[in-house]
Amino acid sequence: MLRDLRIQDFALIDHLHLTFGPRLNVLTGETGAGKSILIDAMTVLLGGRASPDCIRSGKDEAVIEAAFTLPEAGPVVSALQAMGYDAEDEVVIQRVVARSGKGRVYLNGRPVTVGMWMPIAAQLVDLHGQHDHQSLLRAETPLILLDAYAHSESLQADYTEAWSEWRSLGAQLEDSEARQHARGREMELLVDQIEELTRADVQPGEWDALERENAVLSQTGRLLEISSGVYERLHQNDGSVVEHLSGICADLDRTVAIDDRLRSAAELGRTTLVQLQELATELRDYLDRIQHNDRRLEAVQTRLDQLGGLRRKYSVSADEIGPLLLAKRSTYGALRAEADASQDLAERIHRVAQRVRSLAGQLRDRRLTAGVRLEGLVNDELERLKMRARFCVAIEGLDGEHDLGSKGADRVEFLISANPGEPTKPLRKVASGGELSRLMLALKTVLAQVDHVPTLIFDEVDAGIGGAVAEVVGRRLQAIAAHRQVLCVTHLPQVASGADVHMLVEKTVKKDRTLTRARPLTTPERTREIARMLAGEEITPTALRHAKEMIRLVGKPLPPGGPAGSPGLGDQAVPV
Repeated sequence: MLRDLRIQDFALIDHLHLTFGPRLNVLTGETGAGKSILIDAMTVLLGGRASPDCIRSGKDEAVIEAAFTLPEAGPVVSALQAMGYDAEDEVVIQRVVARSGKGRVYLNGRPVTVGMWMPIAAQLVDLHGQHDHQSLLRAETPLILLDAYAHSESLQADYTEAWSEWRSLGAQLEDSEARQHARGREMELLVDQIEELTRADVQPGEWDALERENAVLSQTGRLLEISSGVYERLHQNDGSVVEHLSGICADLDRTVAIDDRLRSAAELGRTTLVQLQELATELRDYLDRIQHNDRRLEAVQTRLDQLGGLRRKYSVSADEIGPLLLAKRSTYGALRAEADASQDLAERIHRVAQRVRSLAGQLRDRRLTAGVRLEGLVNDELERLKMRARFCVAIEGLDGEHDLGSKGADRVEFLISANPGEPTKPLRKVASGGELSRLMLALKTVLAQVDHVPTLIFDEVDAGIGGAVAEVVGRRLQAIAAHRQVLCVTHLPQVASGADVHMLVEKTVKKDRTLTRARPLTTPERTREIARMLAGEEITPTALRHAKEMIRLVGKPLPPGGPAGSPGLGDQAVPV
């Protein structure tokens, strides 16, 4: 329940503090006094769009603050606890609108975002603005209101989740099918490339080894010529290097016997002789192994040409051909898996689509049942509101999977017959502004029993209504207030007369500045205000007597069965 409202530097309000009662609270005042400013402030507080234009001239920011009393348990308390707040019996929300555009929101003193606050606000207050009855003409409104009455939240959530999955999977399948032709061509190319690279069987380091072998094979004759010439000079001919060095070593051995200082030279000679003999042996072995092998040379050059072709074709080095084969096998595997997944996806979509259709059918059954009950209750309310009209909930089932929407497979429309004997027609074709206001009030009266929002705010819901109907409207607001806190901005004395708390909104001028004020009325002041609403600016003794009588009559408690002997409000609510 809304307990206190504080507004500072908002539009024409410099500072305002209002305290509300638990039942019917009305705000009255002359046209232009600023009653709509209070509703605008509440709209901003509850999460509506805030513009720097709403800040009072000459000020840097506007502040709107409200305190709500909470039940011991319920969805609001649960939501607050989920946000980390302790269980308390009240919540205080403050919204600051800054001219710089950097506004702030505080929940029980802690900063929060508007997005965090709005879901909680929606469970605390239902604000029915001055032109909200026009929402009945919007195509989506009837379905929203019917589902609210039917308590379809959980079923709707299940359906929306399944529908979203179905749509997402369908988009994936469309993308996969669009890629199918290109994927097929790519897989065919990969098969050829993988076969080619597999046949090539390129080994690590093979290119460098082949290049070295090719260099040797292509120069075999030259290598034989040089190697054999060196060998002959070392060992085979008379006067060879080895023969000469052997003689030298013998001479040095003889000198050592004479002069020991030549021993090192003699040993060096012997070491050199051994190394030259080993060199000759190695050259002899090399000459025994090396030979012209034109077939091998041709095979090496053919392999080099093959590898060179692969390098050029795939723009890689020889050592990258092996990893390239692995990468192409991996790509092919991914495409193969994608093709297989496309088939699995089609089967999954079929299963999800069946669930979507099943849930859509359950929603339709729920709506059909709720629609019949809502028709009866609203028609009862319309009768109490002196409307000789017949209200009808038309539920049209949409056929085909492609007609399934985020809300199900139904189109809901509210129909009305404004006069007995006339066929029902869509609201937009037959309903006047006053009729729409009364119809919205009837719907709110019925829905108030199922939505459990503790505070309802009506901004001139009685627009276009007068005469005997006005008293009935007042009685219906009193009936709602028996179960919910109601705040109502009204021009009707019949509505204001039944208030538990009556506040006057007035405009004053102070120091050449226009101000909007609001204050609770005393009993004499309330009588004068009702008289003004009855008679206009000139308040006569007759108007005062009529005002007192109206307050006495309208302010009486409702009879047990409700106004005009109708069933009580509590009896009307038949949960679905």
